[in-house]
Amino acid sequence: MSKKRRKQGAAAPSGAATPPASHAPDPSAPVPPRRRRLWPWLAGFVVVLTLVFGWSWWSAEQFDARFDASFVGSQTCGECHTLVHAQWEVSPHANMLRDPSQQSVVGNFKDGEFRLPPESPDPLRGEVVARTYMRGGAYFMAIRHPTEDRFVEFPITKVVGYQYRQEYLTPEPGGVMRRLPLQWSTATGSYFPYWNVQEGSPQSVADLWEQMTTLHSAWNLYCARCHVTDLDIVAKNPSHTRAQVRWHEDGITCEACHGPGSLHSEYMKSSAANRLAMWVQNHLKGRPVAYIASAAKLPKGQSLSVCARCHGADIFAANYDVYRTFQPGYSLEGRINDLSDYFFQTPLTPGRKDATVEVWDNGRPRGIGMMFRSFVESSCYAKDEVRCYDCHNPHDNKREAVPGRLTASAGSNAYCTECHADIAKAPDAHTKHAGGTPGSFCYDCHMPWHITKLNRGIWERARTHEMSSIPNPQDSVKFGLEKAPNACTDCHKPEGPEWAVDVMERWWPGSTKRTHTYRTPTGFVEPPAVRH
Repeated sequence: MSKKRRKQGAAAPSGAATPPASHAPDPSAPVPPRRRRLWPWLAGFVVVLTLVFGWSWWSAEQFDARFDASFVGSQTCGECHTLVHAQWEVSPHANMLRDPSQQSVVGNFKDGEFRLPPESPDPLRGEVVARTYMRGGAYFMAIRHPTEDRFVEFPITKVVGYQYRQEYLTPEPGGVMRRLPLQWSTATGSYFPYWNVQEGSPQSVADLWEQMTTLHSAWNLYCARCHVTDLDIVAKNPSHTRAQVRWHEDGITCEACHGPGSLHSEYMKSSAANRLAMWVQNHLKGRPVAYIASAAKLPKGQSLSVCARCHGADIFAANYDVYRTFQPGYSLEGRINDLSDYFFQTPLTPGRKDATVEVWDNGRPRGIGMMFRSFVESSCYAKDEVRCYDCHNPHDNKREAVPGRLTASAGSNAYCTECHADIAKAPDAHTKHAGGTPGSFCYDCHMPWHITKLNRGIWERARTHEMSSIPNPQDSVKFGLEKAPNACTDCHKPEGPEWAVDVMERWWPGSTKRTHTYRTPTGFVEPPAVRH
C-alpha cells in the first residue's frame, strides 16, 4: 500500500463514530525516554559527517589541472579499482596481444595446414603450402619456399586477437615483429590469407611471401599502436626491416584510455582526505579527479578521440604518428589529446574500394574501418552529445553498457527516444510497423547492416553507426542494390527497391525525391551519375 493510501486509510470515514477521548493521544504527554535519547545521536552523526567532509575538503591537496605523468601498469590500477579491473581483465581489449600458450592460441597447432584454393594461378594449387605445429612447447608456422621444394619455419612469439580471428607474429633479427600472412578464422575453423580475401587478389606461394615484405607487415611499426599501451618507436629504417620499438604493456590497458597514472596513483595513496575529496568531486559533483582522464568528464571531441584513435581507421598515413602519440588527459607539455580535427580528413569518395575503408556508390561509409566515420557523419554526433560508452561497456568492451542497448529492442528504442520524445508518443505512426516487430525498432531503419567486415574470416555485415541515416531505396534504384543498399529491402528482399520507393512515397509523400549528399573537402555534394 502506498504512503498516500495508508494515510487515507487512517482517516475516519464520513459519518463514523468518533473514538473515545481516552484513546486519543495526549499532546502534552512527555516524549518517551528512548526517543529523546535518539535525537542527540542523530544530530551528532550529522555533525561528525559534516566535519569529516569539511576536513577532507580542507585537507585535500591541491592538484594541477595540466600535468604529465608516467605509466604505472594495469596491476597498479587494479589495487584500488577492483570491480572495473575485474571486468576489464576478461575483455578483448585486455587480451588483444598475448604470448602463445594453450590459453591464448585458438588456431590448430596440432596438425594445422593451409592449401591453396583450386582457382589459384599457382601450379601448387590444391597442395599444402603452410603448416602449423608445436615443438618443445613452442609454436611454429612453416611456409613453402617460393622457389624451392622445402618449407621455411617461423617461430611465433606473439598472438593477436582470439574472438574473431587470430594473427601470428614472428621476430626478425633487425627488431621487427613480422605479421605472418595466414590467420585463423574462428568462423570456419581454418587458416586463410586475410589480405588476399580482403582485397580479392589471387592466392599463391609467391604472394604469401610478398605479404611479408610490405611496410605494413612490420607489425610493431604499424598495427601495434592499437594493440599495446604506450608504443614508442625509437628508431626504424625506411623499408621497415629494422626497428627499435618498446611499449609499456601488452593489450589495450587502463592507461591507454585514461592516460598515464603515476601522479594519480601517488595522489590517491598519499592520504585518506585526498581519496574522500576526489570521491565527492567525481560522484557528487561530476568533476574530473586528480591526475587522470575519464572520457565522461571530457569535452566531446576529446572523449570520442579515446575510441577514434583505433576505431577511426580512415586516416592518412602522414598522420599515423599523431594517432600513435595521442594521450587522453590534460597534458602540460602539449601532447595531443583531441583528434577531432582529423575525424573527417579522408574524403568519402563514392565507390572507393580500398580495403577496409570502402565507400558505397552513394557516398556512405561501407568498410569496417569506416565504422567510427559513419558515426561522426550522423546528426546525432553533430547536434548532440552521443558517446560510444552510452551503448558499449568501456571496461568489458564486448558487453552492452545498458541491457538491450546493443540490439534492436525496446531498450535501444528507449535510448533513442530520450531525445526523440515526439516519436515516443506515437511510435507506430512514425515506423508504420506494429510495435515489437522488425521495422518498429529505431536500429532497423536508422542503423541498418551496411558496414562490411571480414573480422571472422568470412564476409559479414555490421550495423552502420550513421544513426541519422534514413531508408533510401531511391539510391538503390539509381546505383543498384549491390552498390547502394537500403534498410527497406534488407528485410523486403523479394519486393525490391522500386517497390520500397512506392511504399515510402505513400507513407511519406516526397521523401524519395530528396538526394543523399556526402561530405567532401569543399562541402557536401550529390553522388555522381549512375554507376551500374
